[in-house]
Amino acid sequence: MLKNCNDIFKEFELPFETYFSKCIEHGLDVHEEMELIWLIRGSATLTCDGKEFTLTDQTIFMIYMNRVHSLSTSVESLLISYRFKKEHLIKNNLLFENIPFSHRIYTFQELSHKYHQVPLLISQILKLLIAPNTSPIVRYKIIGYYNLFLYELYNMLLKEKYLDVKKRNYDPFLIRVNTLVDYIHAHAQEKISLETLAKLANISTYRLSHFISESLGVSFSEFLQNTRFEYALKSLKETNLSIQEVSTSSGFSDVKYLNKMLQDKFQMTALKYRKIKNHQSIKKNQPFLTTDFIDELNLCLKMIEDDQNFIDTYGLNQNINED
Repeated sequence: MLKNCNDIFKEFELPFETYFSKCIEHGLDVHEEMELIWLIRGSATLTCDGKEFTLTDQTIFMIYMNRVHSLSTSVESLLISYRFKKEHLIKNNLLFENIPFSHRIYTFQELSHKYHQVPLLISQILKLLIAPNTSPIVRYKIIGYYNLFLYELYNMLLKEKYLDVKKRNYDPFLIRVNTLVDYIHAHAQEKISLETLAKLANISTYRLSHFISESLGVSFSEFLQNTRFEYALKSLKETNLSIQEVSTSSGFSDVKYLNKMLQDKFQMTALKYRKIKNHQSIKKNQPFLTTDFIDELNLCLKMIEDDQNFIDTYGLNQNINED
């Protein structure tokens, strides 16, 4: 599905792909990834495994892996498609293919009453994706929300309230993700200990290490290095600090570590990176994110959140609005 379209947020390197589309016509297709289609406006005819489905405003359809499908929408349609990267699902032991599944249409009204975490998290992820602030901190929050979204979706399909391997109170889970990501981002240039973070999150250091790995998909040390690296890249592009000063101000103990990360990711030194990126402005590829489209999405999000079932379940509005 959407094989000729571009992943709008590709540069974020997220564990899923996002496609925003207007009137589209896609013939038969099949792929290994699961795909969730959210029709915001208009109507669409979707054929999956030879069965035809008609989607209307604010309906969701999930296509399982390796299913033959096609999609045709009305002229005025707007839709969002999320495609879940298979390697991320495997890494998190989310074996959706082992769950019996029948394709059908879900409405937001239905989901709001039965599994309100799923549509709520979809809207929260979308809020972060279209937010003006595209700093690295947003990327890690999106990953944290997405991981919880997958577990909730998995739960929904299992028709269970909790996964046996992931029993937790979800309200503090997402608030804790925000707290940790915000703190590490603000203090990345300093020496941060697991003890400090554990006290901040009100959990043990042992549990903290597992929590960061589960929610963000990387270890604490890797997350901290990535945050410092992103800060260094920003300094290389936007300041006249020497390479040594950039390295030190970003929290690296030695400039060689910064250069190693640049070599691994871009195959170049810090100096060469600065020369190439000097005076360049890297912007997201958002061919459909016009003012009208963003206004449409914001109206859609407001409608969802006005539903009494969605009233700030996770206490996240302040976190998102203040990014």
